Amino acid sequence: MKKEVLVRRDVFFAICAAYVTIPVIIFLAGYIKPVIGIPAAVLLAACCVYSCIDFCKGPDIKLTGQADGFTGMKMPVKYLIILAVVSLVTVFLSGVGEYIYSMADHVFRRAIFNDLINYKWPVIYDYKTQINPRVIAVLGKTEGTTALVYYTAFWMPAALFGKVFGIAAGNVFLLIWTSLGVWLTLVGTALFIRRISWAVPIIFITFSGLDALPNIVHSLTQYEGFMAIEHWLPTFAYMSNFTQLSNVFNQCVPVWVLMVMMLLSSNVRSTGFIGSLSFAYSPWATIGMLPLALALAFRKQLQPEKKAKVILQLLNPFGIVSCIIMLAVFGPYYMVSTSASDESGFAWAFCKNFGEFILFWLLLMIIEVIPYVLVLWKTQKKEPLFIASVISLAVIPLYKISYFNDFSMRASLPALFVISVLFTELIAAMFADEKQRVRKAKKRPKKESRRCFFVLLLAVICAFPCMVDLFLILGSEFTGEKHYENDIGSFGRIVGEENGSYYSTEAYTESVMLRMADGYEDTIFFKYLAASSESRQE
Repeated sequence: MKKEVLVRRDVFFAICAAYVTIPVIIFLAGYIKPVIGIPAAVLLAACCVYSCIDFCKGPDIKLTGQADGFTGMKMPVKYLIILAVVSLVTVFLSGVGEYIYSMADHVFRRAIFNDLINYKWPVIYDYKTQINPRVIAVLGKTEGTTALVYYTAFWMPAALFGKVFGIAAGNVFLLIWTSLGVWLTLVGTALFIRRISWAVPIIFITFSGLDALPNIVHSLTQYEGFMAIEHWLPTFAYMSNFTQLSNVFNQCVPVWVLMVMMLLSSNVRSTGFIGSLSFAYSPWATIGMLPLALALAFRKQLQPEKKAKVILQLLNPFGIVSCIIMLAVFGPYYMVSTSASDESGFAWAFCKNFGEFILFWLLLMIIEVIPYVLVLWKTQKKEPLFIASVISLAVIPLYKISYFNDFSMRASLPALFVISVLFTELIAAMFADEKQRVRKAKKRPKKESRRCFFVLLLAVICAFPCMVDLFLILGSEFTGEKHYENDIGSFGRIVGEENGSYYSTEAYTESVMLRMADGYEDTIFFKYLAASSESRQE
């Protein structure tokens, strides 16, 4: 740990900004008509550069240097290397690249990635290419074309690499690219808490709620409404970090990097740029990010001398331009298909009565939110980001979108990440204080000892979902369980499961249809924005 390197705050912010901007630029250049896409890509790149330059300035734009004087910190090279190895191993085990047994969602992720490599952009399918009779029966047609509409931005760099060097090379690139995003998240967390601590990777990987408790209750009672380890309520659920990574890495990884950028911000002027980029990766997470972006304006170290300038700084030109580009491009793109949000409305409408909804909401708060409020309140009660996160997590369950409630699972991403970082900060500080007490041979006060015990117990219990996921993944791999990631193959030519031991072809096809849009030709995106594309493979 002796050899150190200075990790500058502004340089790190610029690397993160490039990481989340490059995929969007590739999307604009490849999916949009050149006459529109190229200027939009140039403007977005300019917004990125300006945001990085402006990052070096404090709350008052005429003054240089971060408001609190923190410009970076020295980190041991060994620590950075270990974080890189942890990131690569974690991403590998989560199933990215499909080198190991992976969760069910990877069946769809693999098919999307294959199609982004093998088809021209935008991806258009011809119904004639479907050959499985059971698939054709569910689709109900053999003529015409349909478009892929999904959050594809994260795959753009790896897909472009795969187009040039092949799918195998694309998978390697995707594994490395995703690992880089996790590494940036871990390093950014260490920068924010300003400590070199092993709590950073450990808490990040294992962070969750007290899902072990409802799982114990279910094992004893087999109550109705239980869907999965972390979906123990029928109306909404909050997911752990590793579960998010194992299922929707294309959404959670870029959102985590964007949240790191927000946490490290020296002013509020980059908020619009950061928030707008999240729309390209996860629209529901963008909604969850809005209250946190507003909370930044209340952080004392980010406020200019004249507080009236905060609103003007939030509405700065490069933030407005990036928001316009994102809304003008991705808004019409997502609106091409609304099938994924067909089952939507206020959450109590999906319960037997309002009383049942209140009970479910209270249980969610007790298991997922309140334990962290109790342990963090003493140190974070005046932190606007903490208050905004807690309020967000309390409000998000009020609305439901999709059968599994994707809105609840994704809109909670930013707030849960902030809570995980603040919890990491608490754990790291506890161990640092303990070292000092040992050196000085002083006893810890009883009250503080009880609090530390509760915090560590919470950290151990919250690792339950991650441990179960790893047991499932590694156990299935070691026992030779079949890998299912190629059971779809391509949305344009769905293979389907033959023996029905995993998912039936009907279930596959119905899920695929949520990502396909008929009648796309008459939509704003494909009439005026999309590059010309043919419904055939390259």
